[in-house]
Amino acid sequence: MKKQDFVDEQTGKNYEVVPEETWDVVVAVFSILYLVVVLVTFICLFFAIWTGYSIEVDNPKFPVLMLMAYAVVGGGIGGAVNGIRSFIGWHAEREAFKRRYVWKYISLPLIGVALAVIVYAFFRSGLVAFGGNFAPNENFANQALAAFAIGALSGYGSRRVLIWLDRLVKKLLKIADTDTGAVGTKVPDLKGKTEEGLHKGNPTLKNIEKRAILDALHVTKGNREEAARLLEIGERTLYRKMKEHGLTEPR
Repeated sequence: MKKQDFVDEQTGKNYEVVPEETWDVVVAVFSILYLVVVLVTFICLFFAIWTGYSIEVDNPKFPVLMLMAYAVVGGGIGGAVNGIRSFIGWHAEREAFKRRYVWKYISLPLIGVALAVIVYAFFRSGLVAFGGNFAPNENFANQALAAFAIGALSGYGSRRVLIWLDRLVKKLLKIADTDTGAVGTKVPDLKGKTEEGLHKGNPTLKNIEKRAILDALHVTKGNREEAARLLEIGERTLYRKMKEHGLTEPR
């Protein structure tokens, strides 16, 4: 097999495909066997939990722990499937598997489990929105499947989930460019002020809102989608408020 260039579908990066050597093939066989064993193990765990063969605990928090277990199992399965998909692409199709990437295939199910726990915790805490109800109730089966789906998607799309988590952390921790005035702007003390008093030398709530929108648009250089994300509102809501305040997007 001759060297050839290949563009990875997930990352968009260009790689030089180098033919496999003997040890590459050996490590590839080990990797696929490992991933298949992990996949079968997590599938067995899923059915064990689903059919009720798990140990029951007299604890009011047990339903939450069970839902977390479904997310963990889903993360392991998603990570294993992601590894098998990658193996098929690099070894079975291109014959370009490299033994130095064995650690990637070993760690994918483990990363899937860790991401499943983190992402499920975010959804359950309400820090991010997701359709459905996560509070333990009579519709436990749907909650279990939802937790499993979140885990499986987190494991399978681990690369994209890590990028999403980076953005989420920046949003939650209010990380912003210190050169801009949008974040950290001092909010005036409105305690005890009447509407008349607010008009006399003090900004009204509408003026504060207008100033915040202008700052967000300035920081994002007129990008309405990014401005809405910075203000933690929907893009349509931002557009409606811009019309209310008579604002136009910077050009």
